[in-house]
Amino acid sequence: MGGGWTDFFQEVKLLEELPPVHQKNCLQGIKSTRGIFRVARNSTYKTEVPAKSLILLCITNISAEWSSAPSPDTLLRRLRRVDEQDFIQMWWKTNIGLLRKLGVRRKPLMALDFRTLPYYGADQPSLVSDSRLPGTRFGIRFAMLSVVEAGRTFTLRVEQVTPFHSVVDVLERMLDRIPFKPRLLLLDRGFYAVEVILALKSRGMHFLMPAPRTASIKRLCEAFERGEIPAVVDYTVRGRKGSARVKLIFIRKKTAEGWKTYAFISDLPLDPTVAVKLYRCRWRIETNNRELKKFVARTTSTEMKIRRIYYSLAALLYNLWIVMRVVLGELRSYGFKRILDILLNAVAQPSPFGGPGPPV
Repeated sequence: MGGGWTDFFQEVKLLEELPPVHQKNCLQGIKSTRGIFRVARNSTYKTEVPAKSLILLCITNISAEWSSAPSPDTLLRRLRRVDEQDFIQMWWKTNIGLLRKLGVRRKPLMALDFRTLPYYGADQPSLVSDSRLPGTRFGIRFAMLSVVEAGRTFTLRVEQVTPFHSVVDVLERMLDRIPFKPRLLLLDRGFYAVEVILALKSRGMHFLMPAPRTASIKRLCEAFERGEIPAVVDYTVRGRKGSARVKLIFIRKKTAEGWKTYAFISDLPLDPTVAVKLYRCRWRIETNNRELKKFVARTTSTEMKIRRIYYSLAALLYNLWIVMRVVLGELRSYGFKRILDILLNAVAQPSPFGGPGPPV
């Protein structure tokens, strides 16, 4: 029997072993997604059709331009008509339902990070500039709040960030109305600012983030290396809007160039060994970003709303995959996509998509 058929029957076996409640979880995605589409009386396609097509775009990493039923123009027109607030409410409700199934503790470890996707087109006010992007300096930046517990990363919230948003604005928006308070928030170094520290302290929220190697921190690192100061010292972060007292934590690490000293700040006097272990959980977000990309539909659209919907839906599908892995154990993204494909009745019927789409 050919390898392709062997893989297919293995996936069907996995589907048969999947408890009905988790088959229902998969189908809940299309039921929720169809709620964002509003159908006119004379519409050829009801809500299930564009919702199913939208999910298929994500799990096959192709673009709406390859859709045949509904046509690319019809699908994109329906997407443009989507009320983004309705979509956000649908996303949040479905996502919280998935999070509850993971059995996360009431005060989990959480991380706040930035992800920038390359944008190949003319500049727009909502784009950011980043010279590290491949083949372009324009990017679409997203802030991502994640739960990082028990070796798993679950995306709790995702929002586009523009040059008009300050880091403290981003922090407040991402932490607003979350269902629980983290026991510790791991932050990207891009959040190093006195305003952010003061906002976290006003919320009574513990945090840990890398400190930039400013002149004063560099001098303290050198003093630590000479044995003149301990591994954890009091430090004052100063800015235009005031100052904040924190703990400065020094960590020695061996690199290819020799031993180096890294500095972190926190409101807690964490032991350096503990700080390293905790912050290592944030590095899992890098893996999360690579895996999440497997669920992003391709597009050449210049409309930021469509790109936001695509990326948010990719995060939701990624979270569903994480929940399914808890049930089935080792489940690769390919196997999860095939299971979802079967549940969407896309295996027995010809796919409405004919091939790969244009670059993201």
